[in-house]
Amino acid sequence: MNEKIERIVEIIKDYRREDISWLYTTEANAGHVTRWITQFDEDDREFVLSEFLHLLPQSYLTKENTLNILGNLFEKLREDFKYESVQDFLKHTKFLDCQEEGKSQKVFLSLINDILQSQYEFSLSRCGEEVVENWIYIDDVLASGGTFRNDLLNEINNFNRDDFKKSGIKVISVFVILHSWALQNVKFMLSQKLDFKVEDWLKFYLVSKVDNYPRIGFYNQNPSFNNLYPIKSELGEEVLTFVENAFVRDYDMRNGGFAFRDPSFPREEKFFSNGENRIRYENIMMKKGFDIMKSIENPSAISLRPLGMTPPSYKTLGTGTHFFTWRNVSNTCPIVFWWGANGWYPLFPVKNRGHV
Repeated sequence: MNEKIERIVEIIKDYRREDISWLYTTEANAGHVTRWITQFDEDDREFVLSEFLHLLPQSYLTKENTLNILGNLFEKLREDFKYESVQDFLKHTKFLDCQEEGKSQKVFLSLINDILQSQYEFSLSRCGEEVVENWIYIDDVLASGGTFRNDLLNEINNFNRDDFKKSGIKVISVFVILHSWALQNVKFMLSQKLDFKVEDWLKFYLVSKVDNYPRIGFYNQNPSFNNLYPIKSELGEEVLTFVENAFVRDYDMRNGGFAFRDPSFPREEKFFSNGENRIRYENIMMKKGFDIMKSIENPSAISLRPLGMTPPSYKTLGTGTHFFTWRNVSNTCPIVFWWGANGWYPLFPVKNRGHV
C-alpha cells in the first residue's frame, strides 16, 4: 500500500502547493494520502488506491502540463480564425473579465497574461486595441454551465443584443475541464434565450473533456463515460430516495431516466482499468459519499449528491467528475475527494468554497 501511496503523491504533489502558508498548511504528501485512504473500509483500501492510481495520469491536470496546452492554444486560434499572426489575432480579441476577485477566471486571466508576455511579447492590456472581432471567455470548469451562461448573457445584453447579433463577434470559450452534458445544455439554453443559433458564433476549446452526456443517439453513439456513472443497484435506488426526501422542493425532480448508466456503454472501457473494476470503484465512492451525506444533521445544499454536486432538480447520483486541477477541485467530483466536515478528511481540500 505504501508504494502506491508514494506513486500517487508523485502525481498530485503540486496540488495547491502555491497556497501553502500559515492559512493553508495541507501538503499532498504520504501522510496526507494515508489519512484519506484509511477512512475507507479496510478490504477496499488497496483496491481504491490501485484504481485511483490507474485513473490519475488521465485525470489529474498539473500546472505545467495545463499551461503548456494553453500556451499552444493561441497558434491554433490564429489558424482557426485565419489571422496572419497571433499578435494580429490578439489585437482584434477582447478577454471577458466577468467574475469577482478570488474566483478562478481572474487566476486564469493572470496566467494567460504571463503566457502572452513570455511567448508573444504581448499583454492582456493590449488585447482588443483594434476593432474587436472576438471575445474570449476562459475558466477552469464548465460543469453545469450556469455561471458561463449567465456571464455571457450579461455581456451580450450590456453590449446590446441586436448590436451583438449584427457585429459578427465570435465568442471563444476556453475551459480546462468541459462536461459534454453541460455543453449541450448551454447551447440549447443560449439559443432559446437569444433566439439565434449559437453554432454561428460560439466556439469551444478545452484541455480535458468529461464525456458524460447520457442521451444515446445518432450524435452520441458511444460515449466514453469517463466519469463515475454507476449501473442500477439497490444502493443507488436508496440514494435517490434519500435525495428526493431530504429536501423540500417546489418543483418536480427530473432526469431520473439518466440516473443509472446503461451497462452496454461504454462499449469498450478505456478510462477505468476494466469494466468490473469500474463498477466496484463507482459503488465504493457512492457508498462512502452516501455515508457522508447521512452524517449531515441538517443538509441545506439541494445540489449535493454522493458523486458530486449537480443541478438541484436532477434525480441522479451526482455529476461524477473524475478530473482534478493543481489549483482546486470541482464540487462536481465525488464528495469523498473534497468534503471536509462531519469527520471526513478530504484528499483535495477545496479553495474559496465553504461546506454545505
